[in-house]
Amino acid sequence: MPILYVVAALAGGLVGAIGFAASYSTLETAALKWGFGPTLAGAFPIGVDASIIAFLAMDLVLIHRRTPWPVLRLSAHLMTAVTIVLNASAQKGGLSFSAKTLSHAVMPVLFVIGVEAGRRLVVRAARLAEGQDTEGVPGHRWVLAPWSTWLIWRRMKLWRLRSYVETVQLEKARTIYEMRLEQKYGKGWRKTAEPDELLPLTMAPYGLTIDEALMIPEQERLADAERDRLAKEREAAQEVQERMRQVEAKKADAAAQIAEMEADGAVSEAAAAIQARTAAAEVNAGADVAAAEAAATAKAEAARRAAAVEAQARESSSVLAAQQKLAADEQAAADAIQAAADAKRAAVDAQRAADDAERRAADHRLRTAEINAAAEAKEKEIADAAKATADAKRAADDAKRAAVDAENAALDAEALLKLTPTERAARYVARIAIRTYGGDVERMSVEDVVDALGGASHGTAVKRRQEAGDLIAGGYTG
Repeated sequence: MPILYVVAALAGGLVGAIGFAASYSTLETAALKWGFGPTLAGAFPIGVDASIIAFLAMDLVLIHRRTPWPVLRLSAHLMTAVTIVLNASAQKGGLSFSAKTLSHAVMPVLFVIGVEAGRRLVVRAARLAEGQDTEGVPGHRWVLAPWSTWLIWRRMKLWRLRSYVETVQLEKARTIYEMRLEQKYGKGWRKTAEPDELLPLTMAPYGLTIDEALMIPEQERLADAERDRLAKEREAAQEVQERMRQVEAKKADAAAQIAEMEADGAVSEAAAAIQARTAAAEVNAGADVAAAEAAATAKAEAARRAAAVEAQARESSSVLAAQQKLAADEQAAADAIQAAADAKRAAVDAQRAADDAERRAADHRLRTAEINAAAEAKEKEIADAAKATADAKRAADDAKRAAVDAENAALDAEALLKLTPTERAARYVARIAIRTYGGDVERMSVEDVVDALGGASHGTAVKRRQEAGDLIAGGYTG
């Protein structure tokens, strides 16, 4: 084939060059006769013949840019007719039907045919590359089977089936499938066959193969299952986010309560310490002042009474009475000292009360630390629960992903085996029974089979479950 391309290119270029040269020479000579000057006579043929190439080239450019303009090609054809007429008119007898006229017109015709052939090749290659053109139907088929050929051609054009051989293979597969349905259901198979089994015939005008049409229900079920899985994942993610939000809220509340308790404890502790120190200072100061005042008063009273006794003794000369009076004054002084001792004891009791208040503040701090530790333990417990939930969700996602991969592998294997929809449905139920019920089909209710088959009838579900049990009993493992 490459050699043919080279020969075609060389021969076409040679014919085009000869045609252009002959047309140029003829039109240049004729232009001199028609009154053109020497300069214009040499440019006139180029303007006429080159316009054909220019118009066709611009037409190809616009087609490539997907903005075609039919006027350009029409203009090229018009200029083709003009150059043929001018070349035919250039002979001495003018435009007439003769061998001379034909000899002058044939060269521009060859030139234009070569240019049109090149244009057609470029357009054809571009349309095939972009998927906008299809192969042609052989002419003998139109003669031998016009109606079926029309249907094949129509299908190729409507659904962009570029290969004629591929379209014929699709038609052959569809015919064989119809024969199998007729063998299975009899003459009235179109009314008795299941809707899923009629899908390949319904979708045939749209260019779908038998296997692609039979896979549509299964693909829809898988798509529904995938949508359900994604919805459940979104719900699980939202639930996890809600739990995390609740955990954060609880952590914030716990932190606020801890901060409030710490603030209250600090205030209570400071107040108790201040009260204790104030009470101790007041008691100590009061006891010291009272003791000092009592001692000073006792001493002053004793001195005064002693002086009075001495004066009285001197005056009354009763020494015994003076001594008794002095003893009474000493007893009064002793009583004052005892009162000072009692005040000192009261100060000691106040100090003990302050120590008790300090101890209570320390106990409050200890309880606050215990509350903080309990809150931290609760936060850790909540975080561990959230992590466990995330791990469980991840494990469930991995299990679902593995199940989907296994299901896809089984579907690929079934596609290679070219099973019927009934056989595929039975295998699908068997796989569900193996994964969910450990291979015990009897544990799988009919309602579960109906849901798995996308709303099949009760009788169909019973049959598919029985067939699935037979498959598992025969060694099917999914």
